[in-house]
Amino acid sequence: MLFIGLTGGIGSGKSLVSQRLAEAGMKILDADEISRAQTAPGGAAIPAVDETFPGVVTDGILDRAKLADIVFNDPAKLEQLNAIVHPLVRNQMAHDLRTYVEADPRALVVEDSPLLIETGRGYVPQFLVLITTPDDIKIERLVRDRGMTKEQARARINTQLTDEERVQFADVVIDNNRDLDWLYHQVDHLIERIRTFENNVVTGTIPEARNRSLMNAERLKGKLAHTGTPARQDGMDLIVPADTSEMVLRHVCCVPNGEWWVRPDADALVRVRLEETH
Repeated sequence: MLFIGLTGGIGSGKSLVSQRLAEAGMKILDADEISRAQTAPGGAAIPAVDETFPGVVTDGILDRAKLADIVFNDPAKLEQLNAIVHPLVRNQMAHDLRTYVEADPRALVVEDSPLLIETGRGYVPQFLVLITTPDDIKIERLVRDRGMTKEQARARINTQLTDEERVQFADVVIDNNRDLDWLYHQVDHLIERIRTFENNVVTGTIPEARNRSLMNAERLKGKLAHTGTPARQDGMDLIVPADTSEMVLRHVCCVPNGEWWVRPDADALVRVRLEETH
């Protein structure tokens, strides 16, 4: 199983990318869709939302527009809503992930979540894809496709991180500021890269590196830190404690290669070495 994160701000075009990945056979965990189900009539979040935000639920039905006007103009209220909904979404995603992997141990599972990084989970996916779009294009799309005013669209965008703040977490950045042909060209290349990377991990194949950089090493350092494993950077390589387990290294998609462990993504290859003991 390869766990892939797909993120980007509201109006960035994640749904188009997610659909293309699903057509390629990947399994999608859609955070927005799950969130809507939790706040639909009979959803698990409805009682707490009704209690926390009086007047937004009538006869078990949530007035989404009224709730949006409240939370997207008050950061404290938004935190209250997220505290109700996010745990429910994560629990459902964990259940669905187990289901997919039980059915296919080599499933390519994609978490499509606009707040993946904002919720402190930027280094959880083994491979993270970021969709970037200039704010003016996002606003144009939100006004055209979702019927928002420019002010409402800007308020939604301002509750999220900027693309510049997100990019440090991303293994791949897809630029969605042109036409669909340009977007799908990038996504089709991404699909091939993911499939090749997953196969390299499973078979222990070390590809010829097309790209090595300090940023790639920094991202892998973040993924290791999320597992509780400290790493120090040695140029474009990493050094980890001598007692680092094989399970941890394999969890971050590294495979053994002589004295090194290698993350076998030809476009972002990183080597990891265990600290020498004396």
